[in-house]
Amino acid sequence: MLLEQVKRILLQHTENVEITEDSQLVADLGLSSFDLVSVVTEFEDEFKIEISDRDIRKFICVGDILEYLEKV
Repeated sequence: MLLEQVKRILLQHTENVEITEDSQLVADLGLSSFDLVSVVTEFEDEFKIEISDRDIRKFICVGDILEYLEKV
């Protein structure tokens, strides 16, 4: 379910691509730095959390986001 929520948000900012836990945000999904900021803002709203800039830099692939969200 968490993966589906994350996919739904990411698909709003990408072309219709397959998203897996191994998908890299920039290389595979083509997200720009502006897209990443928008995506993180949506994660914060969706999950009622605040994500620090330091933590955002750790988000390389979808699995990194899932791992972070599972801990909060």
